[in-house]
Amino acid sequence: MNASPIDLRLMLLDGLNRRIDEAGVSLHDGRTADALEAFAKARAIAEELESGISEDGGSELARQMKHLYAFLHRLLVEARVERCHTKLDEARRLVDFEHETWSMVNQRLTDDSDDGDSTLGRTA
Repeated sequence: MNASPIDLRLMLLDGLNRRIDEAGVSLHDGRTADALEAFAKARAIAEELESGISEDGGSELARQMKHLYAFLHRLLVEARVERCHTKLDEARRLVDFEHETWSMVNQRLTDDSDDGDSTLGRTA
């Protein structure tokens, strides 16, 4: 399988949402050990997403994305410590928005590639 970097990011975001959902269900059901494991996996995925952002060019977008993932990481830690479904839901919404954004970028790149316009592909 030859997945593009965007496809890989989308897969990580899907996995992150699954772990967030698992943590929420486990918390609700009182399965603390399962919740802690799901939180740990979610945080590891968030860290992987953050580490995949290159700041070599000093891009403002890269800096903002680093901050976004740091905020997500903090939300996950606070949700775990406080056993807070509200913070877990906020993390889920953030990941959903991030997934939607990357899906739109991916679709745009596909559409531009089909039209023979590679402008966006060169800047993405």
